[in-house]
Amino acid sequence: MAIKFTMAKRGVLPNEEQPAEGVVKGLRPRLEHRPTTDVVEFQDQHHWGSLLRGGDIAHALAEIRHILLHEMEKGNAVTLPGIGTFRLSLKGEVEVRNGNVEDGGTAYYHGRNVRVDDILFQPDRKLREEVRRFEVSQSPYGQAIAVDDDEIEARFTELFAHRELITHKDVHFAFEAVLTKHRITSLLKRLTAEGRLIRIGRGPQTCYRAAKGQFGQATV
Repeated sequence: MAIKFTMAKRGVLPNEEQPAEGVVKGLRPRLEHRPTTDVVEFQDQHHWGSLLRGGDIAHALAEIRHILLHEMEKGNAVTLPGIGTFRLSLKGEVEVRNGNVEDGGTAYYHGRNVRVDDILFQPDRKLREEVRRFEVSQSPYGQAIAVDDDEIEARFTELFAHRELITHKDVHFAFEAVLTKHRITSLLKRLTAEGRLIRIGRGPQTCYRAAKGQFGQATV
């Protein structure tokens, strides 16, 4: 079974420039969006590759997490055999201070507001080699697909025929996953700016209502 990929920019909208034939700079292969697998839930459902139940794995992961925190708090890197190594990344400013006159006035660097910024992960070499042998295959809709205004009108009219408010996810499924999340976001911003959609709420709770006279809605 091959891993599906598409190109980083797809779903060209009518007001965007169509890509020229040949090699297009700035594009790159990208994995299709897939749900994240929870290893504990996966084991509970499939009992795959081990006699351990999901609860046993959850307990083991909790112990590993405890060791990670304990050792990284001391500045140590932690290796999970066959998986990879975790280490901390620091962030902060640097100021230059002059040394003691008796030492010749040599300048030295002093950290300021230094803090832990992130956790860096380096995969195990053999794990990386195995992953690089995975087969990949381009999705049928991995090209730059044009969605014209008539199709946009039809699909939004169908959406608002069944509900008063729609979400980003509703639009995603309405276009049968042809458009990326980024392209859908661009489309919703464009329709809102044109006054065809009315945005309600912020963040994950954001939804949209059709303006009067738009997408099959009455003008009164």
